[in-house]
Amino acid sequence: MIELTDSISDIKLKINKAFAQDINSLLKRRAKSIERQCKALVSEWVSSQPEMVSLTSGLPASLAGQFGLIPGSELYAIKDITSSVESSVQVRLQQFDSKLNGGLYVYFQPSDFVNLLGLSSGHTFYKDGDLHWMDWLLNQGDRIIVVNYSYNPQLGIGRSRLGNMVESGSFRVPPQFSGTPDDNFITRALIGRNQESEISRIFTKELS
Repeated sequence: MIELTDSISDIKLKINKAFAQDINSLLKRRAKSIERQCKALVSEWVSSQPEMVSLTSGLPASLAGQFGLIPGSELYAIKDITSSVESSVQVRLQQFDSKLNGGLYVYFQPSDFVNLLGLSSGHTFYKDGDLHWMDWLLNQGDRIIVVNYSYNPQLGIGRSRLGNMVESGSFRVPPQFSGTPDDNFITRALIGRNQESEISRIFTKELS
């Protein structure tokens, strides 16, 4: 006959400790791979947004034209944007304890967008001032940004060689691209059922 000298609660505690050690060991081994794959996904999601496509379209009606970007600078801007959002991805392990409290958490993009708003490539600098077009895209929504001037799309003119501003009307970010702090091209890139499904797939593959 086997006689148990430990109480049921003590046995449960020992089992949980052993289980927690195994879980923590697995998560430590997999955390970097999970983070790397999440970064790759984020880069893909952001770079495929309509705003990013418009910046590089080379068309007079593009965002590059409307924001007065010097030819070629839009490529640096897109690289900076995707790199900044990708760099913000962090996977952190809160080790499981004997009560099996813990977890592996993935953090995306600061909610105040400070990493993006601080990019010099998110500005169009010119002799008379500074157009902070990144702020327009992320925060200003459909608000009129420039009064008494509107955009004239035409190849070969303006800083962008895609168009210029003319006296009349007003200017705002086109409604299909306009964003607010709660709904902009970054939140649309990172939040949704498809995104959750992709992240879940990574966890399942790495931890199964």
